[in-house]
Amino acid sequence: MFEYNNNLKSNIRWRGESGAGFTIIEVLIVIAIIMLFSIVLISNFPEFKLQSSLSRTAYKFGQDLRKVQADAFSSAPYVDANGVSQPIEGYGIYVGLDDPGQKKYIVYADKMPGNQRYDTEDYLVATVDIALDEPGIVIQNILNSVGNSVSINFTPPNPLTKISNSLGGETSRVDIIFAQENDISKNKTVSIHSSGLIEVK
Repeated sequence: MFEYNNNLKSNIRWRGESGAGFTIIEVLIVIAIIMLFSIVLISNFPEFKLQSSLSRTAYKFGQDLRKVQADAFSSAPYVDANGVSQPIEGYGIYVGLDDPGQKKYIVYADKMPGNQRYDTEDYLVATVDIALDEPGIVIQNILNSVGNSVSINFTPPNPLTKISNSLGGETSRVDIIFAQENDISKNKTVSIHSSGLIEVK
């Protein structure tokens, strides 16, 4: 019995005595490092959350554009709220900066006879409200467009992409800039080209 107790005692010796295991100082240092990383992560969480929201908003807008583009090129019919299929000439997305900090964009179906841009005669497919999904993110600017609005319209059967403002002026490219509401220097850009190319940068 005495020999068994000696063996048990030898198995729980500190590293200073046997050269194996951890010292209390090493354990405390590891705990302190973990706590330091946790504090840094928690203090930066709101900024990280906003940056993630900004990325999600820009990529969602790009996905919505690609979906509208695919619907137009496949000549998908527009079915209204009564279940009636309506004749259309294409689909598009309208972005307007009617007031500072715009947080919405419109997905529409271009009613026949179509003018290849959004107007009040067109069918409203959806209104996307960024503030509901991603609070703190705004549409900061529209570049390469005369005026404060732009329609990105896709018309079948040939892949025709028309980018125009509310006055009917056309451009070959437009950049929609999304930004954090409290710091507009932190932003993401979605570029749309008349060739049909959509890029998120």
